[in-house]
Amino acid sequence: MRRHRSTGTTKRVRLATTGIAALSLALGLLTAAPASTAAPAAGPGSYPEVTSAPPEAKLPPAGDNGPQSYTVKADSAQVKQIFALGVDRHETKATKAADGKAELEVILSDAQVAKLRAAGIAVEAKSQAQNRSAAPAAAGVFRKYSGPGGLGAELVQLAKDHPDIAKTVSIGKTVLGQDILAVKVTKNVRTSPDGSKPAVLYMSNQHAREWITPEMTRRLLHHYVDGYGTDAEATQLVADNELWFVISANPDGYDWTFQTGQRLWRKNLRDNNGDGVITAGDGVDLNRNFDYKWGYDNEGSSPDPLNETYRGPAPSSEPETRAIEGFAGHIKAKFVVNYHSAAQLILYGVGSQVATPSPDDEIMVALAGDDAHPAVADYDPDLSAELYVTNGDTDGQMNEAYKTLSFTPEMSTCATAAGYLPDDPYTVENCGSIFGFPNDETLVGMEYAKNQAFAVSVAKSAKDPDDPISSVGRKAPDLIADRFEHSYAEDRDDQTVAVIAKRSLTNRKLNYRVNGGPAKTAGVKEWKGGKRYGEQGSAYYAEYRGDIKKVRTGDRIEVWFTGDKAGTGKVESDRFTFTVESGIAEKTETLVLANEDYKGVNPTYPPNTVGPKYAQQYVDALAANGIKAAVYDVDRLGAPHHLGVLSHFKGVFWYLGDNRLTTDAARENTDVQGDIYQDAQVTPLVQDLTVNVRDYLNEGGKLAYLGETAGYYGPLRSAAGGGIYYGLNGHPDQPCKVTVDPTSDCLIVSDDFTQYWLGAFDRSATNGASGVVGSAAPFEGIDKPLPGTASNPLNEAGGFLPTSSILTPDKFPMFDSRSVATYSGNTSGPYTPAEGKWYINGLHTDNAYKRLTRTIDLTGVTAADAAKLTAQFSYDTERAWDHAIVEAHTVGAEDWTTLPDLNGNSTTKPPTSCEGGDLVATHPQLKHYLTVTTPKCLSTGTTGSWNAFTGNSGGWKPVAFDLSAYAGKKIEVSIAYVSDANTGGTGLFVDDTKVVTAAGVRDAEAFETGLGPWVLAGPPPGDQALVGFSRSQAAFGTSVIATDDTLLVGFGLEQLATAEDRKVFMDRMLRELYK
Repeated sequence: MRRHRSTGTTKRVRLATTGIAALSLALGLLTAAPASTAAPAAGPGSYPEVTSAPPEAKLPPAGDNGPQSYTVKADSAQVKQIFALGVDRHETKATKAADGKAELEVILSDAQVAKLRAAGIAVEAKSQAQNRSAAPAAAGVFRKYSGPGGLGAELVQLAKDHPDIAKTVSIGKTVLGQDILAVKVTKNVRTSPDGSKPAVLYMSNQHAREWITPEMTRRLLHHYVDGYGTDAEATQLVADNELWFVISANPDGYDWTFQTGQRLWRKNLRDNNGDGVITAGDGVDLNRNFDYKWGYDNEGSSPDPLNETYRGPAPSSEPETRAIEGFAGHIKAKFVVNYHSAAQLILYGVGSQVATPSPDDEIMVALAGDDAHPAVADYDPDLSAELYVTNGDTDGQMNEAYKTLSFTPEMSTCATAAGYLPDDPYTVENCGSIFGFPNDETLVGMEYAKNQAFAVSVAKSAKDPDDPISSVGRKAPDLIADRFEHSYAEDRDDQTVAVIAKRSLTNRKLNYRVNGGPAKTAGVKEWKGGKRYGEQGSAYYAEYRGDIKKVRTGDRIEVWFTGDKAGTGKVESDRFTFTVESGIAEKTETLVLANEDYKGVNPTYPPNTVGPKYAQQYVDALAANGIKAAVYDVDRLGAPHHLGVLSHFKGVFWYLGDNRLTTDAARENTDVQGDIYQDAQVTPLVQDLTVNVRDYLNEGGKLAYLGETAGYYGPLRSAAGGGIYYGLNGHPDQPCKVTVDPTSDCLIVSDDFTQYWLGAFDRSATNGASGVVGSAAPFEGIDKPLPGTASNPLNEAGGFLPTSSILTPDKFPMFDSRSVATYSGNTSGPYTPAEGKWYINGLHTDNAYKRLTRTIDLTGVTAADAAKLTAQFSYDTERAWDHAIVEAHTVGAEDWTTLPDLNGNSTTKPPTSCEGGDLVATHPQLKHYLTVTTPKCLSTGTTGSWNAFTGNSGGWKPVAFDLSAYAGKKIEVSIAYVSDANTGGTGLFVDDTKVVTAAGVRDAEAFETGLGPWVLAGPPPGDQALVGFSRSQAAFGTSVIATDDTLLVGFGLEQLATAEDRKVFMDRMLRELYK
């Protein structure tokens, strides 16, 4: 059961980088091996007590200036470039600048600043006073973890001062060998075995720079310990529960932030490249390193060490992660409250997929509150993935590995705290960063105070989590029915209905009444989840389903659920009524889902339009293949419920017809910071429709989704956060209007559905297509014209980039997708083959060293023969940062060099990314051509010189390389694409290669039937780049993408020329879906 909260009042602050510039999210370079990849220990019988204050940590030297806070002005198109650098999306404050652009506060390394400035984006450093790089004054609130007077020393002393209720233990070691301290607070602490009472874990400071969070946990610890014996509530909670406090889950990183220039460091202190110094490319994000869903995709965490959300080289690779995993498994807490900053949120639930509520969310909502009544004033309670997707995170690990309910409060920003008191010296203007919470006792105390009630309510709820004691007066309901209005069950078929119910209830029953008749009952069984989701968050609640047997067409059926609750008696859910719709013939296994939006405005239909005009063509094509079909009209009935409607069918054919985007007059134009955009917004119906179809697929359904704009998310897809707007944040029934932040002012229909379920990482409109041509089973042999219809010519056919070309199946088998058809016609362009149908495809990936290599035998050639290698290149690289090169060396020798283009397209200017040595450290082969010096690199290296292509070629360019210097020898030549660690263009494409001499062409290869003499080689020795070139058809030329359960088609069936063509094409779709 999915209760689609994303169409309710939940707010959203999520940005998912997409599109071409987001190809930097593809498989990146994993630069370090973990110290240990052993499974985390289950935890000892008890942990060793620590009675001596931790010594001062021995920190490594810094290798750069450290991350700093900057103000960046960017238009909507530039926002994606900023986040493609690896900036944490939700920890970015956005306001509107006077010129209408977004003004963002971002935390950047020196290299990231240089990249943005090179791209023409205005970047301004905060003042030195704002960016306070030195440690705070000793008289302030904040202090280090290690050493005399540090937080660790206080924890040890606290246990000595309160030996009857407090004990400080070490739960593991950090990368640098520091103890990770935990304080256990309970009555008779030294004789009470761990886990013998309901436990709550309060944890903080996984991210080093979030200084307010250790203060939150430290003060909460004192609330319980200092109040024991004097405060009745605190005394009772300590007596009844086992309260654990991990003040810092990242002691190394936290101490590092007290070093000059390192205040805004986020990760731990893993030296990823082993060079003995800490730079921007070091450290692992400890909130992306857990085992559960580790590396699920490259959006919820990053494989790139330079990224702020770098997940590490393996799950649980970090000792800090293993310590928490072992500890959590040992104490088996009822709740975890994992404090972070700075976004003013209370997060819970599923983080790995957007819009995915889970049963236990009922407890979380009761405790966290909602937008109107949050448990912490001015915080927004949200599903984790309503903010941004995550994987390998703490919440997921706690919820699923240990059945521990986990909250992540994001505490207040500096700007918010600066507004607490009107007369203090703190202002928004002198906040250097959202993380720079004022070093002021009063303001820190105020922030703690407004969080205390929520924190205490969690402890109050530990004894009986499914009946939580809420600080905002909410109750966790016993039963929540999954409502729908329409059933597409056949006459005398069964209709399944569902409820979220507490596991503690007994005698759970389905109750129903048909056409006002007597009440009937039936049993229910627990639903165990689907193919990808549904098992999460079900420790205290679960989804239960029951069947209403042999419903009749036209029946009106009232449904409710009951159960017995200890101490209360019978409890009942809310009631709903559905109608069994007519028109479903016996043994109908296929549904035509008509989404023509004939009541909408994009386009506008004739006023007398009362139904879909193309549905019958789908029904007829299915009938011609012996398949019965029913039609569901979205305009008339709304979104089809996954149980009420979709579950009755083996397959669904969802089509758009003339519909470009499902929208209405109020959403036809979207105001984004004063600029008006079309195609930027749809109605909330689209979100409901998308999530119900996803639920259907999750339970084994088969889907074909057809239409020219299937998978089209409008011109603001990236700026909006990876999707298309559908309503105002907090009020989805109201049209979106962006006043400040394009990524948080409005809600979006996420492009995750087409990327991760339908297999299309990106889409572009294809011009000039005149037909569809099969390229793989089951569409081989298909070659049909696509004339379009009178009202809908084929002028923006969908051309798709398969997700598997970015997230390769060997690493991401769940997202396996394949191109099975292309377009015919004049579809030429910069990213389609220069000749024929096949070419070498080098789509950008970060930290790439893609190589296309061959041997050329020139032993019978003289210099006078003027041997050349020629080819056609089309490239779009990040200018001055990413490059295409042609390498050459004599076989058996190390005389490597790069060759200049005789046609003048190459440059000898060294890469900007060479400065500082990072590029050469990542790609050691480049030492042959480049020398790292200060302040600029030299364009000569140990054996050769630098010649390269960079920027945008403007389409296909003929290139030629002089080989006369190698006359009489055998040489090896590599065409290579070399990139740095952050962002990029589209990449490098190669076609029409030849070796020529004055006498003519010696050999030629255009890749139509294979690679010929070329090899798709791996990276050079010492380079760990993972993704190479591929031989493919046009990168964006795919007209049909297939996954195991779906087909995504970039045109409508109705746009084929004849009924016979539709029959044949439908036959091929059925072969794929019903195989």
